[in-house]
Amino acid sequence: MTPKRYETAILFDPELPEDARKEFLGKLSGIVSAYKGEVLKTDDWGNRKLAYPIRKKSNAFYTFLLYTGNRGVVEEVERNIKIFEGILRHLTTLHTAELKPKVEAAASPAGDVPADSGTPAPETPAPETPAPETPAPETPQTPAAPAEA
Repeated sequence: MTPKRYETAILFDPELPEDARKEFLGKLSGIVSAYKGEVLKTDDWGNRKLAYPIRKKSNAFYTFLLYTGNRGVVEEVERNIKIFEGILRHLTTLHTAELKPKVEAAASPAGDVPADSGTPAPETPAPETPAPETPAPETPQTPAAPAEA
């Protein structure tokens, strides 16, 4: 059985120093490793405007953490997030989308065009079953009432 993938969106306080944020993300990586998992991707979106103020802040530093792990990893990650003072909001979801493989530019020689690595594989259409052609039932025609002038 493969371990489940989780994605945690973390909204950091915009006034939190970058080194404190990086240190906390390193701590979360250690927690994931302790649960026999790995951090697959850390995506920093930077400072973004919030849709509504949270704790009187109108901006937040968005970070998305994609990771795997054994049972209990989400509970431990969220417990540490709740303890840490510099987080405005967080949300963890079960990640079901497939990861896109990274295209390595160094692997292909210069001047060659990569062969359709960014396009998805064509899907085979479902076989179409033609609808049986049955004649429509005939409805009796009623004469229209004469219009009055």
